[in-house]
Amino acid sequence: MVWPLARFFLSLTALFSWALAGTGAAQHSDDDYEDIDPWLGFESPAPTADSALVTAFLSALASTSPAVCQLTVSSIGNHWGRWGDDDRIGVLSDEVADATLRDALNRPVTDPAALALLAASLAHQQPCIRRAAARLLGESRAPESRRLLSTALRSNSARVREGAALGLAHAENPASLRELTGALKDHDQGVVRMAAYALGELEDARAVKPLGNLLGSKDAGTRATAAWALGQIEDIRAGERLKGLVGDADPGVRLEAVEALGELEDYRGTNALKDALKDKDVRVRRAAAEALGEVEDHRAAEPLVQALADPDPVVRRLAAQSLGELDGVKRAPPQLIAALGDRDPEMAIIAARSLGEIGDTGVVPALAAAYRSDNPRLRYSVVAALAELEDARGEAVLSMASNDRDQVVRHKAVEALRDREDDD
Repeated sequence: MVWPLARFFLSLTALFSWALAGTGAAQHSDDDYEDIDPWLGFESPAPTADSALVTAFLSALASTSPAVCQLTVSSIGNHWGRWGDDDRIGVLSDEVADATLRDALNRPVTDPAALALLAASLAHQQPCIRRAAARLLGESRAPESRRLLSTALRSNSARVREGAALGLAHAENPASLRELTGALKDHDQGVVRMAAYALGELEDARAVKPLGNLLGSKDAGTRATAAWALGQIEDIRAGERLKGLVGDADPGVRLEAVEALGELEDYRGTNALKDALKDKDVRVRRAAAEALGEVEDHRAAEPLVQALADPDPVVRRLAAQSLGELDGVKRAPPQLIAALGDRDPEMAIIAARSLGEIGDTGVVPALAAAYRSDNPRLRYSVVAALAELEDARGEAVLSMASNDRDQVVRHKAVEALRDREDDD
């Protein structure tokens, strides 16, 4: 979905305010300023959900199974398929009325009575109803919604406070930073975890320190959520604290810490990630193999080579992929070259790609031999690797591949040969 222009200007104003105040705000890319909606203010007028529709919707959710309820709530705002007011192409003839109601629920709720009803539903006994209320409140751009969520975050009920924090997570409003940071000190761990999650959604570097303090929590879920949130913020100041969690007693915490270190892409996390490649939990080893590729530190080459012998095929594949992403690797590891003939076809394909990225022309004969495979995807990867290497010995294979029985392989080979002629 295209970012609304109003939210764009809000974030832009906040960014300049943080810069002038000397804060350590998270960095933004050019994409943050290009993703705007030229149709804002000129959309076709359409009804939004009022209190009657919200009441009917919540009642219907309450009467269904928890699984169906969760699936329904997760679709709010996703706009699957073609559902425009004047465009009913692909819609069954007796779905039109239902589609109109669906469209109304997918638009931000602004009706004061409906917002009040949603705020009251944050105390509902069914968790899915609370989630629906939090999501609809959070995605409403009405100032009243923001006020209701702030009030709910101070409720005497931990259930309501948790739902309010979830709503603020959906809102992603920088103005919520202070109150969410304060909620990290709540006596209920469910509220603390949800506030940490919401701060991760904000991606505001000012939350690094308070989230870092949660990494020492006695509650494993809190430690894991804080680690995840720090990974979303991507501030390298969190790296030292996260490294300490790679050896945590809880595997879920270790997993989130490893993934967060990968998000930071800081070479100082390499040693901790190398240790995680030996973790007894396969999920942690997979995350470590992938994270080392994101960090791109050449010191990870040897442990990644060792991981090519891991009993788990996904770890082996991720290790092979990450080897191609490391900086400063001059020679292709023999184990990676041998993987061109691996019984796992996906492993062979990944190995070919990584060999091309490493840039060691000594692998050209091995790639030429791998081109004899019956697997067109492997032949394609070999051609792509040879195109990267730009070694004259590979031209014979590229010429052969320009007549390959697979059209996609032929196209790739012809393209590679054309590029070489242009370079000459």
